[in-house]
Formats: sequence, C-alpha cells, structure tokens
Amino acid sequence: MGVEKGLGASRRVGIAALILLGLGVGALSLYEAVSQVRQSGDDARLAPHQWIDLSEPKTEVVTSSPSTARSLPVRVAVAPVISPERSIGIYRGLVDYLAARLKRQPVFLQRSTYAEVNDLVRYGRCDLAFVCTYAFVRGEREFGMEAIVVPRVNGAVTYRSLILAPSMSRTSSLLDLRGQRFASADVMSHTGWISPALYILERGYDPDHFFSEHVITGSHDRSVDAVRSGDVDGAAVDSLVYDRMRETDPDVGRRTKVIHESSSYGIPPVVVNPRLEPSLKKELQAALLVMHEDTEGKRVLAEIGIDRFVLPDPALYDSARRAAEAWEAR
Repeated sequence: MGVEKGLGASRRVGIAALILLGLGVGALSLYEAVSQVRQSGDDARLAPHQWIDLSEPKTEVVTSSPSTARSLPVRVAVAPVISPERSIGIYRGLVDYLAARLKRQPVFLQRSTYAEVNDLVRYGRCDLAFVCTYAFVRGEREFGMEAIVVPRVNGAVTYRSLILAPSMSRTSSLLDLRGQRFASADVMSHTGWISPALYILERGYDPDHFFSEHVITGSHDRSVDAVRSGDVDGAAVDSLVYDRMRETDPDVGRRTKVIHESSSYGIPPVVVNPRLEPSLKKELQAALLVMHEDTEGKRVLAEIGIDRFVLPDPALYDSARRAAEAWEAR
C-alpha cells in the first residue's frame, strides 16, 4: 500500500510537471508571436521609403537608356562647412536641380567630418562632392581627387580665413587669443585651423598648446555662433560663410568682429573621384557650368550665394598646397 501511494504521488508530480512545462512552452510561443507582430510593426514604421545601394559597382558595365536612367542615382556629398541642419536647406535645391538635368534620382549625402566626406569620394561612394580647400589638397595628393568646377562668389574665386572675437571684447589680434578659448570647424579645415595655426607657428608658438581650449564645432556657422554667444573667445572661420551669415542675420555683425584676415586662397572646389565614369563626369561638369543660364539654375545658385561655376585654374590652389606642405612638415 505504501509503495502504491508513493507511485501515485510520483505520477501526480510527473503530471503536474508536464502541465507546467506545457504552460511554459505555450506562454513562450505566445510571447514570441506577440514579439514578432510588434517587431513587424516596428520594422514597417522604421523602414526607409527607398533603399539606395551605395556599394561600389561590380565589374559589369551597365548602359542606361532614357527609360532606365531615372532609376539611377546621382550621389552628391557636402562637407560640413555649414552645419548639416543648414546644409540641407541650402544644398537640397542644387542636388535636385542636378538630378533633374541628368534624369537621375537625387541622393544627398552628409557626414560629420571633412575626412569622412573625402572617404566617400576616395572609395566611390558619391559621384560629386563639395569639399574644403585643405581636404581637396589632401585628396588630390593621396588618390588624385579631381576638381571639375569652382564656385565664383561676388565676382571672385578666392576667399580668406577670418579670426573673429566678440564685438565687446578688447581682443584685437590673433595673438591676443593666447590662453583663451578658441573654435574651429574641423582640424582639416584650411580656413578654420591650418591657416591660423601656421600664423601662430611662424611667430614662434606651438599652436597645439597656444589656446586654453580648442573647440571643434563641426562647421563654420557653429563657430560663428560660438563667438556670438560668448561660448568661446575667438574662432577662425571661412569668409564666405561669415559674409553670408552677416547678410542674412544682422545680429552676427553686431555681436562679432573680425580681428585678423589671412591672404587669399582658392575657393573650395567641386570634386569627383578620378575613376568616375567619364560620361557622368562630363554631364555633371556641363550641368554645373551652365546653371546660371536658366531661370531655375539662377534661383538655386542665388540660394547658395554663388554667382556661377567656372572651370578651375590649376594654379588656383598653389598657395593652399604650399600651406599644406608647411603644416605637414612642422
């Protein structure tokens, strides 16, 4: 009798265990089902409207007809000379204009540093790019980055590095900023860092230890804003960006002042990878060179603050090349 009771208890325990196991498996299955439904909803909500394949093309050559050309992208990258939030509004029209002229789909690419945009060009991840002067000199030397056009602004194809300080500050020269807080757009920025750093170096100081704090803002407009708000005591900025900001926002001129100007350098060019398909390079260059001749092109150029695009003079960037050599040889 005792044995039978023991066996009966064991059976009951076994049955209970099976029931609990079944309930556990059922609950797990229900959880997984709910999770899949929820995940599918999230995936649908977060999925992009359109996928663009930015991988490098394979060895096969694709010949596009007028009917298929619209499915091909034209990928335009813009270095953060101006902050991304402002660049989208400024350059989106240009990207759309080029895409319409070439009968392609517009793809607007941004990265957080000048070096990253150079890499997009280097590895064929974009078809066209707006870069900084020093970034161009570096790219030209390292992988043959090619300038196809240069912006002409206010009748000139040159610009300067400006050193700003708050308008109420007693600072009157770049050397007065020793031991102060200083801002640059990027360490690869010619006007934002290379030019003022060379000026400091030529006067016997170490630019890496000249300021109490060197703030990298990520773009020239942010550097201007940092001076205007008093977050830094000075900044080196692109003269084109500063002049444009003063035109559109009088407060910039009221709250900042220029305490130093560099010599002139070639305006940053529009560039391509040297291995870009020749026909596409020719189309892009031609479209940019005639933008100022049609109504829509004029409107887009006016929004950016460019008169027109012109062919680059090979000697235009000689001064920037010399500056780059001096900086890298220090």
